[in-house]
Amino acid sequence: MAGSPSFPIEPPGKTVSITLLEAHDLKGLKGESPVTFVRIEYNGFILCDSPKMDASAEGSVKYNFTTSFDTHPEGFHTLDDIAQKPVIFTVIEVLPKEKKQKDEKVVSLGQAVADLLPLLQGLCMFNATLPVYPLPGSPLDTLHPEIKSSIDILISVQESLLTPNQLSEGNLLRVTVEALYSAPDAFLSTGPQYNYMVGFQVPAVGEKECPFLYKNGTLKLGNFSEAKSCYERTISFVTDAKDMHTVYLRLGSIYLEGKEYDKAKHIYLLASKKSPSCLTWLGVGIACYRLKEMAEAEDALSEANALNNSNAEVWAYLALVCMKGGRQLEAEQSYKYAVKVGHGFFSPLFKLYFFYF
Repeated sequence: MAGSPSFPIEPPGKTVSITLLEAHDLKGLKGESPVTFVRIEYNGFILCDSPKMDASAEGSVKYNFTTSFDTHPEGFHTLDDIAQKPVIFTVIEVLPKEKKQKDEKVVSLGQAVADLLPLLQGLCMFNATLPVYPLPGSPLDTLHPEIKSSIDILISVQESLLTPNQLSEGNLLRVTVEALYSAPDAFLSTGPQYNYMVGFQVPAVGEKECPFLYKNGTLKLGNFSEAKSCYERTISFVTDAKDMHTVYLRLGSIYLEGKEYDKAKHIYLLASKKSPSCLTWLGVGIACYRLKEMAEAEDALSEANALNNSNAEVWAYLALVCMKGGRQLEAEQSYKYAVKVGHGFFSPLFKLYFFYF
């Protein structure tokens, strides 16, 4: 007698639990202690809304709320989704009801995102403090730059999403696109705002190239604080990249702009050690000049001048250093070189200093 056919058993799904613990430094439209709730979304689905809670006078809210979703190879939320799609938390304020108002009015304050990638790296539990990014018109956007709203979350699974064999033999490519700096002038439109997309292709052996697309980019003008944060983070985890020279230069210029001269000196010295150029030594010279370290400033500017003796700003700062040291003749000579190589165009600061020449 023939045996009954055996059908393959599908692996059971696994539950991903998301716990919203606490929010910090929230500010509402109607005061310092707003009533808020948090909407949690994943992969295009609204998982749930947390209970509505009153914030303390300091803007803290303890939600202690948990929701979950199931991941399954054949379900709505696959391992591919876990690898590339974040959990989205939207902080929403409930506005006080006005007279004769029937429906409740709400306004979205900001959003935070949680990356689930650690679950594919063998972790069964991890926690994180996520920054809450203000939405347009949100009162969170008016907070002091040093105060950032945030939420504490905990994400867990009962058992690893991947087997030990999958973890040891798997290979995961992670690509992050954070920001574009020094955007072309064509981007700086005074008309309607546009969303921008960046894309590139990753070749795969024996297969078609895989396109990576990042959409919904928005243009932010003059956000030095965010740019500084991104550059600092880049330097913290990239140590041997060949194209770090530009990152050092831009971070150094941001430090100079913010009058953080010690940090500017450090970053320009680091750049001068790894890939010296006229601009790196010029940065060291300017930072030392602002710190009133005239001997070091002159040494750095001399290094810059040796690498490129046609940079007007180097000659101008050398003139300033000489003038500070009472070396009038050398100051005048350096000033004249600055005017000559700069064709008469350089910072008005130097024209003010040398008006009497």
